[in-house]
Amino acid sequence: MALQTLGDIITDIRNRADLTYSQFISDEELTSYINYSLSELQGLLVNSYGGDYFVSFFTGSVPDGDIFLSTAFPEDCYKILGVDLVIGGFPQNQQGIPPRITLQPFNFNERNRAASLNLQGYATQYATNYRYNIKGDTIMLQPTAAGQVDLVFWYVPQAPQFVIADPLDLTQTFQQATTQLQGWLEYVIVDVCIKCKEKEETDPSMFVRQKALLTNRINNEAQNRDQGSPARVSDIYAVGVRTDVGWDGWWNGNDWTY
Repeated sequence: MALQTLGDIITDIRNRADLTYSQFISDEELTSYINYSLSELQGLLVNSYGGDYFVSFFTGSVPDGDIFLSTAFPEDCYKILGVDLVIGGFPQNQQGIPPRITLQPFNFNERNRAASLNLQGYATQYATNYRYNIKGDTIMLQPTAAGQVDLVFWYVPQAPQFVIADPLDLTQTFQQATTQLQGWLEYVIVDVCIKCKEKEETDPSMFVRQKALLTNRINNEAQNRDQGSPARVSDIYAVGVRTDVGWDGWWNGNDWTY
């Protein structure tokens, strides 16, 4: 499917909302409505069925002796999907990628537990006691980093936004990395039509009904992108089961049962 330009989308909205020969709502205002609706659409997809539609990643590190990421999250970070701990002290695999361990989060009320238990940060190619908690635009790591801790963050970027400038560039298209929204533009167009009718103080009920039908369709069709291998419950035990996790939920040793 060819990418639609901002001008194409605005023209479609004006035709649907009977605004073809009216400038009561300017192109700039329509563009702001489109941006809001794009964010709403992406939120609907992500919150209902996960972030695999828009997944991206960035890297960061927690310095030795610290508990916070040294740099802030990217400006376009919408939601964190997962965090990998990179083990740099082991031989790299054939693709040149260091071994990684999937980190588990901890609850906010556990923020001082590692310190109270006097735990030291520990990571091998197969196991770690590091855990993370998101704090605004950074993360908190527990226990305190014993040496620099390198991390990979998988995240959902914010929805693409058209630039509103004077003059307005109607040739703008979706960013290449976020074209997954392209197939659901009907939702955006109908939602903007509702906003237009509300500003005109005219009846938006026809578009409201269309939006409800489109929402139901998205819920049905966007549910599983891998039709041949649907999502399943995560295997939290991997290749072994820890036998030394106490009541506090923190791992204090290196004994495994296989």
